[in-house]
Amino acid sequence: MGYRRSVWESSYTNLVIAVPYQELTRVAYEEEGEGPWRERLEHLRALGVSALTLELADLPDWGLRAVLIDRYLPEALAQAQRLGFEIGLVVERDDGELTERVAAFVKSVGIQPSWLMPIDLPPLGSSRALGERAQNDEGLIWAILEFAEPPILDDLDPQRVVRAHAIKSRELDRLGLVGALERWERAVQERNIRLLWVTEHERFARYLEHLRARLSDLGFQDGSALVELAPPGIESSFALYLVIALGFAALLVVLAQELWPEVMGSRWLVLGGSLWVGWALLGFWGLSWAREGLALAIAIVAPWALILLFKERLAGWKFLIVVSLGSVGAGVAIAALLSETAYFLKLQEFRGVKVALVAPVLLVVATELWLRRGERGFAWRSAGVVTVVGAGLLFVIVERSGNLPVIPVARWEEVLRERLENLFVARPRFKEFLIGHPALVLWNRHDTSRLVALALLALGALGQASVINTFVHLHTPLWLSLWRTLNGLLVGLLMGLALLAILKAWHAWRRRSSS
Repeated sequence: MGYRRSVWESSYTNLVIAVPYQELTRVAYEEEGEGPWRERLEHLRALGVSALTLELADLPDWGLRAVLIDRYLPEALAQAQRLGFEIGLVVERDDGELTERVAAFVKSVGIQPSWLMPIDLPPLGSSRALGERAQNDEGLIWAILEFAEPPILDDLDPQRVVRAHAIKSRELDRLGLVGALERWERAVQERNIRLLWVTEHERFARYLEHLRARLSDLGFQDGSALVELAPPGIESSFALYLVIALGFAALLVVLAQELWPEVMGSRWLVLGGSLWVGWALLGFWGLSWAREGLALAIAIVAPWALILLFKERLAGWKFLIVVSLGSVGAGVAIAALLSETAYFLKLQEFRGVKVALVAPVLLVVATELWLRRGERGFAWRSAGVVTVVGAGLLFVIVERSGNLPVIPVARWEEVLRERLENLFVARPRFKEFLIGHPALVLWNRHDTSRLVALALLALGALGQASVINTFVHLHTPLWLSLWRTLNGLLVGLLMGLALLAILKAWHAWRRRSSS
């Protein structure tokens, strides 16, 4: 499945650059006749632009107003279509009359659009008309603008969808030319964006020229039509589902034997076989949601199980590497389960990302407290305080995760993230190299107090959950997820070893001082 996905990603290299029709209106009012239109359009075509957009609503975030239907519009569109430009309509929310408004606009200008870009902006309306159009209009390509997706994605055919990206006006002010070009690069490399909606290409000198050159250097090609962008679809198989379910059942058997060694192994084998049969029956009943359920179960259980299985056998950097390799295996298994075109285009998403981030940490803490329930001298009151504080920190981490976090990211952190992205291409996650991985390197069952050990294992579980979380973002190419994980592992290992050396030096200094 990884090979099939790599082939899909390597064949998905065509890009379409679109600019708003409003970029041409200045020419129309300055000069009359066909010449200015044709010259302007030919210049844009030479820069790699192959589509024009017509906005049917005011879009202040992108510095655009609703298109004005005047005597220049039909002439400009006719000229554009003769030169090979596609025409796309950009619509805001659905107010129940979208289909009628689109039909009336198309009739008034005398052109048939090739694609539609619906933008879901508050206040939200009903998605009924858009959903009906998505199901009934077989010739229309749907451009889904990142971070402004409408609530109709499940109704769309993946073979008629392309993911789009645009940079808002206020972000351009902050990014400048270099930052904007880097943003476009990351969009096409990391998130399968294939339609670039450059809404203010006159903001910077030679903006489009620079953009086209940098994307060509990355191996992407100019696309002449959105319909050419969709590669053949792929689907995961039921046989693969059964194999991964069998592996997960085996992991549960090994984990049960670790927790309850006094119980005979044959009973656990019967339990594991029963679990596998249960997963198989669920797959026969409904493969789609059974796969999602299995993926979520793996994401929750794998970090907890790996830490529990190896914490008494390994320590330091060996502990980190072995557990991280297991987490990578779990992440790849989830990616294989969900490797389908709809996930690559983010029409469907892995449900339970935040649960999979929190649950392994809670399981590790609960298991450690349960295993130590009979120990004397364990500071239970302190453990309770540590658990409450840790839960608060975990809440903050969860609320700051995702593309649209509840707790906004500080400006200095945004700058740091951008620097790391430029340095590593795939930025390692803070939860891994700054928190979880160093914690596992510092773990040593003999050299740390019980409370410190509990905290280190909990932080380590957070880092491993983040590793698996990397692979559930199916719209990110597989090689990039692997590279991001490797970067996080190497940097986290180095940071952990550095902290370990500092702690050993400090302990040695204290011993010398006391003697």
